[in-house]
Amino acid sequence: MATDLRLAYADIDEELFDVDQIPVTSRDVRSVGEMLFDVDYLARQLLMDVGGDDAGTLLRSWPTMVAAAEDLWASLPGRRPGADERDRPITRLSAQASTIESSLSGRKAWPGQGPTNPRVDQMTQTLLTAAALVRRYGAEIPHEQPDAHRDLEAARTRLMHGLYLTAHAVNVALHDKGRDRVNDARGQGRLVQLAQHHSPYAIAPMGVWVDRVSACESTARSYLTDRFAQALAGEAIRTVDDPGRLAQAMATWDIQSHRALARDLEPSNILLITRTQGLVAGASMVLVDAATTAGILEPSDRLVPAIAEAGRSWSNLAGRWGDLAPPGARLEEPLARAAAEVRAAYRQFTHNTTTLATPEVIATRPGLPQATVTTLGAIEAGSELAHVAAEKAASANLTGPARALSRRAHNDVESGLAGPGADGDVVWVSPADIFARRIVPIPRPAREALAKSSATVVAVSSAAAAAATIALANYPSVARATERHLSQPAVVRHEFTGPPTRSAPHHTP
Repeated sequence: MATDLRLAYADIDEELFDVDQIPVTSRDVRSVGEMLFDVDYLARQLLMDVGGDDAGTLLRSWPTMVAAAEDLWASLPGRRPGADERDRPITRLSAQASTIESSLSGRKAWPGQGPTNPRVDQMTQTLLTAAALVRRYGAEIPHEQPDAHRDLEAARTRLMHGLYLTAHAVNVALHDKGRDRVNDARGQGRLVQLAQHHSPYAIAPMGVWVDRVSACESTARSYLTDRFAQALAGEAIRTVDDPGRLAQAMATWDIQSHRALARDLEPSNILLITRTQGLVAGASMVLVDAATTAGILEPSDRLVPAIAEAGRSWSNLAGRWGDLAPPGARLEEPLARAAAEVRAAYRQFTHNTTTLATPEVIATRPGLPQATVTTLGAIEAGSELAHVAAEKAASANLTGPARALSRRAHNDVESGLAGPGADGDVVWVSPADIFARRIVPIPRPAREALAKSSATVVAVSSAAAAAATIALANYPSVARATERHLSQPAVVRHEFTGPPTRSAPHHTP
């Protein structure tokens, strides 16, 4: 009997070390307010690096996102019976998006049927999760109270702003798509009739879609005019009620990022990992500054500059992996969810409503000593993650979109990051591949620059890890500062904590 038990436990031990057998938690502990802020964040990221190749996927995803936003809008409490003036913009926006969806269905011309955009799909899923949370707890909101009323108005404004940014990103992608078509036609010696409205590159068939998306963008902008800053000033701040939240978020992120890197090479996942590591570095600088102000850490001339250099290097590497990610590439859901929780956990310390909090304000927040130790530990762990990312950059089968890699290769040669070709000016990617929007092997200059960028991340991350190790070597003083910090009365900046800034109870680490 004892032997059978040992064999049974041995089987369990094997499963514990099998990456496919480890259970993944699907619980989202973010509040509705944090989810709306994350949609806003993702929309800004989309707007910064959107391109013409994304136009088709964005256009297909837009109506679904608007439908999810309308569902969340309708679930928010405090609506008056009958027609409400506040509901007219979202109703009009929904009708415009439905028209786009109807035009897309069964259409054989561009953009036709195809994949949707993963980043917009992520925002859509976040909105659906937020709507389900509001429907569950919305009845408990005292929406007639002034604080709750202002918080609900801020939620509507934040929601509409996310839609406005996304609509603008779709418009930018459509214009870039038209410009690419014009350049391709000119390269083949064909004449193209430029458009006379919006942009000269809004040529057929982009012109019709530009008109419709511009109408959506105008509707969202009309709601935000003279309202955005004032409404968001009433957004409730969620107090730090779980000092261990950041530690739990970083532990989950460490597990999910290593799982993603251990699987097949997916540039979209590595892009998210490198971007999140850059965000961790930026947030760590803020927390270290606040911890130094509060007397939790000793002042250091080495720590903050080292973390800042690591953050810049991670962000630069993220841009290069972004060139390798094909349009419509999917993110692993556990990885995306872990990254979203990292952003929410850091923002709880580093931000007020819409702005970065001052070090003096952050110093008064409960849990700062624990958060400081956690974030320095994350900087230490970033060195090992940088080595793994560098190994992925050395893979022999790296591929990416032809147009993006062609631009990157020529830019790297011109900037001196990679050596020129033996015959001088070289066409690194075939024009036929660019025109057909194929996925091609990474050109030599882009590979060389990627390797150099990865090596830089390894070097600066190691330097930042060493500086963080020295800071953590004074852990007894950090522990004493923790006791002193917790003995002081906590500063509660807002009393209202009901939905839409409420979530299910936190998972205890």
